Amino acid sequence: MRIQEILLEKKHKKHRAKKHDVKHHDDAERDEVVPDAEEDKVPLITMQALKALDVQGNYPLTFKDGSKAKLGLQDIKLFLHHYMAAKPSDKELMQDIASQSPQSFYRAIARFSAPAAAPQKIKGTRYMSHFSGDHDDK
Repeated sequence: MRIQEILLEKKHKKHRAKKHDVKHHDDAERDEVVPDAEEDKVPLITMQALKALDVQGNYPLTFKDGSKAKLGLQDIKLFLHHYMAAKPSDKELMQDIASQSPQSFYRAIARFSAPAAAPQKIKGTRYMSHFSGDHDDK
């Protein structure tokens, strides 16, 4: 079979399929609009915080409980700082907590602002990243 014949055959199959589909569809089915499930959700709290940061805190954040609140610029900066420094799993948890209500926004800041643990010393002035053994004099 030559390439032209294969292409013509595919073209005829598509044409027949289109005719077949048109006959079996009702007009009501084609006009039915499915609502977008993502449309009614609250936007991500981090995106809202970035918008608020752009306009110096003059943007109300919308929370899942339906409330809106303008938060302080320092609180927004602190939230975004901790969010950017967090691990991906912590980022998701931080967004879930912060998006519930204004009070939970502040709880998320407090929860994730705990200081990082200092590196542990093994002996003397050496840190765990160095090798240590029984023969160390320090």
